[in-house]
Amino acid sequence: MDPLMTQKDGPNPCPNAAPPWRSAAVRLMALLILSAVVLLPGLGSSGRLSYHEAFVAQGAREMLDSGTWAYPTIGGRPWLEKPPLPWWLVAGLGRIAGGVDEWVARFPSALAAALLVLGVSTVATRHYGPGIGLLTGAIQATTVWTALRGRLADADILLACLLTWTVAALDRMIGDGRGAATSTTWRRWRWAFFVLLGSASLVKGIAFGAVLLAAIAGVAILWGRDWTSARRLIFPAGAIAAMVLSLAWPAAMILRHGPGALALWTTHVTDRLAARPTEFAGEPSWQYALGILLQAMPWTPLAMIGAWHSLRRATARRGVRREGDGMRPDSIPAAVVAGDRLLWAWSAAPLLLLSLATVKNAHYAIAAQVPWSIWAALGVSRLAGRLVRRGRSPVRLRRLAVAGFAVIGLACGLGAWALGPRIDRRGAEWAFYESAARRIPPGAPVVLLYDDWDRKPYESPFGAFPHDLAVRLFYLRRPASLAEWRVEEAPTGLAPLDSLAARPSWLAPLHVIGRDRDRPGLERLGRVEVLARGPALRFDRTYVMFRLTSDTVALGSAGGSGARTLH
Repeated sequence: MDPLMTQKDGPNPCPNAAPPWRSAAVRLMALLILSAVVLLPGLGSSGRLSYHEAFVAQGAREMLDSGTWAYPTIGGRPWLEKPPLPWWLVAGLGRIAGGVDEWVARFPSALAAALLVLGVSTVATRHYGPGIGLLTGAIQATTVWTALRGRLADADILLACLLTWTVAALDRMIGDGRGAATSTTWRRWRWAFFVLLGSASLVKGIAFGAVLLAAIAGVAILWGRDWTSARRLIFPAGAIAAMVLSLAWPAAMILRHGPGALALWTTHVTDRLAARPTEFAGEPSWQYALGILLQAMPWTPLAMIGAWHSLRRATARRGVRREGDGMRPDSIPAAVVAGDRLLWAWSAAPLLLLSLATVKNAHYAIAAQVPWSIWAALGVSRLAGRLVRRGRSPVRLRRLAVAGFAVIGLACGLGAWALGPRIDRRGAEWAFYESAARRIPPGAPVVLLYDDWDRKPYESPFGAFPHDLAVRLFYLRRPASLAEWRVEEAPTGLAPLDSLAARPSWLAPLHVIGRDRDRPGLERLGRVEVLARGPALRFDRTYVMFRLTSDTVALGSAGGSGARTLH
């Protein structure tokens, strides 16, 4: 007998597994505490910022320094590749905290992860009961991708959070299969749906989140043939609100920066759909499936069990008995069937859309990852039900569950705190930039020297951005100019940008971060001293801080045949 059939008044896959304390406030507090244990220990010290995180952190810092909040900048140049909501959150917290460091940069992601836990618990509670809702939230908090993405200052976890709450609003708007919601309730949730729909476009890409959500809603409604809910989605006022939230910032950027902004976003879309992309690299389609299974750890096996039974219920023909499983589809609570169909729409529709693009990356699949936490909870519940039927004490199982989640949560949080700095290989290089910056007088400029050995910089209409530029600026904690020369030619000059380019002559010492092989070329410009050496992590990533002194070279005459600036 399927455990979902044991309750006539509502779904609860394992009544004995439900805790005796059913207060929503207690469940909420328990999930928030578990999320804090997983995400907060060592949040700012478990490792240095990654390349992607540094773009958010440095962009937010420049927002605070410049007072321009309309868009982020990196090295003073517009960074419009993604909408600005992550930058706004980090900059807002930085303003309260007095600056942006690793902790400030990552805390909005940790908060989004905690809200994601509450959101998926809300959806599960609605369809499967409070016991499964609590279990779902605990599983979501201790899943690999929550523990990892919730500690990174990037857009992925924030998008997943907004998608989850938008799906929750959609679910409340269309009812749960036991009858339509009251007029007041569904109207409020309809407004929430459209506002969240528009807000999702401010995270990862213009209309990216909205397209995924529209696919989820369309599949769920068509699968259930819920024409009443389809009519509810025809809501001009809500659609206008969503469009304003989605398009106001892009329109403002086009007005401010001209057609270059539109060309940038068009390239992002067309190149990812092109038969032979030139700007972006991707992975094979099977990486999506592998990524989902790995990111659902340690709950993947139980999630697969829950997903299988969920699919059987979602696709069962009503009124037809399946032989061998003792289950009558017409006896399944309507709320359970509605939940199963919503979960499969939520998981399958985004994956299908993402698979149509030529450029694929495994982390895109987190848009379809959330339902796996609910399926894992259903799998755990089935296992608990079997143990109870074999004579195990429900009270003891509950205690074991609480102890197990506490151990996993502490292992995630304290493990990241203690082990993160030890396995962070990049941290040694970033620490070199911090120590090098302390050797430079306050206000003294720095030139970052790039040559043809470096990775090709990311080109945009607003200039070229080396992949490590944001990291260097963040840990140097000062503006820097960029210079590049060709290794195969004898460098005869240096062409720094920004404030240095404006100087009529070069009278003060110039601080340059480059490599040993750059020294002969620099010596042609003046006297060179070595102030600091970075760690020898790789032959091509060992950097040196030089001080270049000259009282005769004018920058206006620099930039000979061997040098070129990065614009």
